[in-house]
Amino acid sequence: MLDNWHNFFTAGQFIPHGHCYLWKPGLVRLHVVSDAVIALSYYSIPLTLVHLVRKRGDLPFDWIFLLFGSFIVACGTGHLMNIWTLWHPTYWLAGFLNAITAIISACVAVLLVWLIPKILALPSPEQLATVNRKLETEIKDRQQARLELDRAYQQLNFHVENSPVAVVEWDSELRVKRWSWQAEKIFGWKADEVLGKHPSEWQLIHPEDAEAVSIIMLKLLYGSEPRNISRHRNYTKNNSIIYCDWYNSAFMDESGSLVSILSLVLDISDRVRAEEGLVNQKRTLRAILDHAPIWIWMTDTKGQMQFVNKTFCENVGVTESRFLELPHYSEILGKEESLNCMASDTACWNQDIPHHSEESLPFVDGRFHDLEIIKAKIKCDSGKVMGLIGLAVDVSDRKQVQLALQQSEVQFRQLAKHEELLNRLASQIRNSLDLDTILQTTVNEIRNLLQIDRCYFLWYRPETKALTAHSAAEIILAKTTNSDSDAETLSIDCFTTATDNFLPECKILTIEKCYWEVVNEAKDPILESYIGSYPAEQIGSWTDSLLQLKIIRVNDYSKSEPEMEDFLLSFGITSYLSLPIQTQSGEIGVLACTHHSCLRVWPDSEVELLQAVTNQLAIALDQAELYNQTRQVAFHAQAQAEQLEQTLQQLQKTQTHLIQTEKMSSLGQMVAGVAHEINNPINFIHGNISYASDYALDLLRLVKLYQKYYPKPSPEIQDQIDNIDLAFMSEDLPKLLSSMKVGTERIRSIVLSLRNFSRLDESEVKEVDIHEGIENTLLILQNNLKEKPEELGIQVIKDYGNLPLIECCPGQLNQVFMNLLANAIDALYELRVKQKQEDKQSPTLNSQLPTIWIRTEALDCNQIAIKIIDNGPGMSEEVRGKLFDPFFTTKEVGKGTGLGLSISYQIVVEKHSGQLSCISTPGEGAEFAIEIPVRQPSNKKLVSALPVAEVR
Repeated sequence: MLDNWHNFFTAGQFIPHGHCYLWKPGLVRLHVVSDAVIALSYYSIPLTLVHLVRKRGDLPFDWIFLLFGSFIVACGTGHLMNIWTLWHPTYWLAGFLNAITAIISACVAVLLVWLIPKILALPSPEQLATVNRKLETEIKDRQQARLELDRAYQQLNFHVENSPVAVVEWDSELRVKRWSWQAEKIFGWKADEVLGKHPSEWQLIHPEDAEAVSIIMLKLLYGSEPRNISRHRNYTKNNSIIYCDWYNSAFMDESGSLVSILSLVLDISDRVRAEEGLVNQKRTLRAILDHAPIWIWMTDTKGQMQFVNKTFCENVGVTESRFLELPHYSEILGKEESLNCMASDTACWNQDIPHHSEESLPFVDGRFHDLEIIKAKIKCDSGKVMGLIGLAVDVSDRKQVQLALQQSEVQFRQLAKHEELLNRLASQIRNSLDLDTILQTTVNEIRNLLQIDRCYFLWYRPETKALTAHSAAEIILAKTTNSDSDAETLSIDCFTTATDNFLPECKILTIEKCYWEVVNEAKDPILESYIGSYPAEQIGSWTDSLLQLKIIRVNDYSKSEPEMEDFLLSFGITSYLSLPIQTQSGEIGVLACTHHSCLRVWPDSEVELLQAVTNQLAIALDQAELYNQTRQVAFHAQAQAEQLEQTLQQLQKTQTHLIQTEKMSSLGQMVAGVAHEINNPINFIHGNISYASDYALDLLRLVKLYQKYYPKPSPEIQDQIDNIDLAFMSEDLPKLLSSMKVGTERIRSIVLSLRNFSRLDESEVKEVDIHEGIENTLLILQNNLKEKPEELGIQVIKDYGNLPLIECCPGQLNQVFMNLLANAIDALYELRVKQKQEDKQSPTLNSQLPTIWIRTEALDCNQIAIKIIDNGPGMSEEVRGKLFDPFFTTKEVGKGTGLGLSISYQIVVEKHSGQLSCISTPGEGAEFAIEIPVRQPSNKKLVSALPVAEVR
């Protein structure tokens, strides 16, 4: 086999073909050049055909061109072999190549014969030109249609993207095919985030609405509804919930199959919330109108109720439905009761401005209430009157308050007149120590002020004899055991105090031998004078009451006891008032007022005034009596020098005490009266502040609701908001009302403390809580204790023990506490100023702070101690020895009288049988100790008691 192939490519025994040409150069060259050019031509033609086929991919039967190219390549190869065989006799190879050329030629010939009919069937160039022209026309038409289609598509996209509603297109599997820009704006997801996704693949539909949405989409998918509308909740990309209206349409092809679903989506969240807000606003407005503390109603032109609030219905006891069903409101309220209402309706119809009126209507409580009413016409946009609207406020309580205020003002003016009388009377009787002048001035002023027929003063003149207590007891025992009805009636007047040389004595008087002496009077000129003496039995049982210092008040003589009625008629008296007075010497006098022309009522205010006058009169009588005693002592001054000195000292003490007592009595009465009158309006103001606060807060809440639902007010309203600074006022108004409430509470506590401190009704011995008096005194001195710009504040440390109720004169003890605490505050002045200057408001040692300690403790079952200690500069032994002397003071001229501690000593020691002492060392402060008994001696209690009895 290898040998055959070797022979195939070798010359073998053959000679080159050039021998045939005898190797003639010209001939050889001719054949070589000719065959070479033919071969090159043959080889270039297939390349051209291959290039043509590659470039013209649309040529029909392009494979025949390639076959022709193979045939030509084979022919060109044969010519090259002719050149090769001129020198190399490889004729087997040349023959083999010729055979291949023959095969290819035969195939080309056969295929060409088979192909010619088909080639002949191809259209001619004219036909192709015609077809090409038609094609060109169709191409132009298609291009124009495509342009129009593109333009329509662009217009559709433009309208879709710029539509105010979102456009969402779904395919037959409910996956997103289109997601417009408005959809991105509404829901937040971009198109590339949702295209091709099913709604279940991301959170778009609210779970509670998913089932309803599925039913709607299934109806579109199965063709039961070509279009529908739904409203449900959707989620946005940020997980917020919105309300949307979905307008869905199904697009079907010619076979009825679903192509897509087009959804137009409108975000209606604002509208839904606005509708809900409008509903809530209507509900809130209705609640406000129903709970408003005024009547609000509206009628049509015929008087039929169109609206009535809950307050109106509850006050008159009629339901709203009952009001609305009747043709006229007067059928419910009653025609007679509604006459004023209908008259004001008529007046309102006849004018274009609101009509104000005051009407009275029956309430469900059965009483007629006074109402302030405003009515106005209601007009529509065209100006036509539709009806009336009315507002009414119940002013019954306000009128009662106004009446109470007017009465309070009258009482205050009357009190002012009374105070003026007291001051004038005190000034007049103080200017004279003559007893007759004092009494005459008093009865004149009282008669002029009260405008009564008569005012007079009378003394009780008993016949007495002095006995020792033992002798008096024997006589009393004998009298009580004597059953003789004619025996004399005896009474113990008073006990005298034991001295070193004498035993206690008592005075025994015989009532049947006593008499009343009228010494001064002021009367109507037509009346007879009462000046003179009258037996005690003539006055009857009233003598006992007057001796017990009871007030007798008779407004109508016919309502008194029969015995007293005869007594009053005998003197022509229709109304009677008497107030007893007891001097320090034990004498009893009576200030009496009578009226003869008609009945006269003696009000409590006049009785209180006369009590104050009698207090002043008692002081003046004591002063006059002391003055007379002083004159008597002066006549015996040389013979009784020691006794005169003691008497002068006693007089000095008594005078200082009387001066202070007079001042405190006047001040206490004035303070109590003013406190009483201030307390009424303060209680009224304090009681209404809470309602004013609630109303103000309700109005502020209403304003906030308007700001919330109407955030853009009109320019005029906005200007008014800016002018009044609504934000600041909303913040400051509750604070203002709160501070007013705190202020009224402070005033009430101060007024209560002033009334408790004055204790005008507790001048007698009573059982009281000492701690209450101390606290009231501290409250009054609070301003002096607190820190000031130039002084450090004083801390008060209280160490109260468990004390029983103490039997004492509380007003006098309050005066003692006031004097001792005021002195302690004055003693700490320098320390307060020094600490303030050195800026030591927070010292490390409490002893450095200005401090007052108040300690109370029970010493035994019948003795208590009260200690008031300060850490001031203290005092020397010399100063401490003169501390309780009258008019002794260490203060600068004009800053102290030197009477406070002296009077305090008298009150504690003489009036309460106690002790007042002082312990002090320079530089270590001072300690004042008060020791008083829990129970006062019985004779003190009897002498001090002032019972009051009234006969009506």
